[in-house]
Order: sequence, then structure tokens, then C-alpha cells
Amino acid sequence: MTRPPALLIAAHGTRLPPGQDAARALTARVSALLPGVDVRDGFVELTEPPLGAALSGLADQDRPIVMVPLMLGAGGHVRDDIPEAIEAVGDRVRVIRGQHLGPDPRLRAAVRERIAAVLGDWTPDEVAVVFLGRGCSVADANADHTRLGRMLWEEGGYAFVIDAFIQVTHPTVPEGLSLAYSTGARRIVVSPHYLFPGLLENWAHEAVERWRATHPDAEVRIAPVIGDCDALARVVIDRYREAAAPTSAGR
Repeated sequence: MTRPPALLIAAHGTRLPPGQDAARALTARVSALLPGVDVRDGFVELTEPPLGAALSGLADQDRPIVMVPLMLGAGGHVRDDIPEAIEAVGDRVRVIRGQHLGPDPRLRAAVRERIAAVLGDWTPDEVAVVFLGRGCSVADANADHTRLGRMLWEEGGYAFVIDAFIQVTHPTVPEGLSLAYSTGARRIVVSPHYLFPGLLENWAHEAVERWRATHPDAEVRIAPVIGDCDALARVVIDRYREAAAPTSAGR
């Protein structure tokens, strides 16, 4: 029987152990949900193994490899770094490139759950949410984050959703908080739209603390990142199956 394609989860990478542990926990979760599939991870930067080494480690002429970008948006890693890693291994490895995660409704539900976890005695309709993306030099990717923020607003029933970014573009975290404050909001939740703990999440906490110091009449709570969870694992599995389908008809 022909073996199913292997799955390589292409993650961003971080130097921080909690983020590395969460990424590897997700790989283990996906593997447990895909019996019979060789599931591994590789990283664009900062964490071992790099994508090229991970691809080479899976080289097998009897089966292709489906690479699923573990990325929420289509920024530079999806558009440039991942295709370059695939091109670098050349004909030694048969690689099928899957789609990145995108604005999947299961991930939007996970974001709302993370926000709900910090609301406490607040109700959604009295809360302004600062929806915090990574930010990049690709305008389309930043626009996708803004569109996702609008969907979050309508689905979550919040008073406002202000889109902001941790780096590269505007509004920044303090600008987003100040925009929320200018609407009259004094109960604000910052929702970092990241998969795992890392520097970006730490920077968000630091920026919020600095802003709080100059706005003592506002309460700000920070929601956790999406993290290793079944919802994320199921989206990865769907991206794998969508990409693998042409190679596994009848399986």
C-alpha cells in the first residue's frame, strides 16, 4: 500500500523555550490526530531544525511531502522564505505546498474564547478590543488582519475592535490603545493574534504596561495567544488533506 504523504509543519520559530515547546506540542497533537502519517516540524528561523534540513530529513522517493505553513497571514515567510526553502532542495524532495492557516472560523472562535477568558465581570458590549497583528511590509497581509478584525467585531459583539500591529506598520500598540481610549472606552482587552508565546507577545505586554502608566483611569487586560489546541491542529490537518488529496485519491 502506498504510504500517505508526509506532513511538514513550517513554523516561524522563536528563541524562547515556551514558544518552542508550544510549537512542538502542536506537532505532537497533529501527529496523534493523523495516525499513519509522518508528521514533523521545521522552522523558518531561530529554532531547529531549519526548513531545508527538515525537508532533507523527510526525503523519500516513495512519497511526497506536504508542507503546511503554520502562519496566520500571507506575509513574507509565506510568499518568499517558504518557497525559497522548497526551491533550495530541488528535485531531491517532492514537495506539495499547502495553504497557510488563513481566517478559518475555528481560529476566530479560538480568539473569541481567549478574549472571553479575561473578561471576568465585563460584558463584550462594554469592551473595546485592540486586535494585535504581527505587522509586515506586505500591504495585503496587513489588510487581511484588518478584515479579520472586522469579522471579530461582528461575531464577538464588542463595543469596538481597533486593529493594531506590533511592528513595521501602524497603528502601533500605544496608538491602538489611544484610539480605543478616544472612543470613551475605559475597559480594553488587547488580543495578540499570535499562535505561540514569544518575543512579540512579550513586546505587547511591555507596550501595554507603558501605556497604562499614563492612563490610570483605563483598565487593560491582555488575552492569551491561540496556543497549542485542537482547533489549531484541526486546521493544520485540513490544510494537509486539501493539499494531499490529488496524490491520495481513493485513500
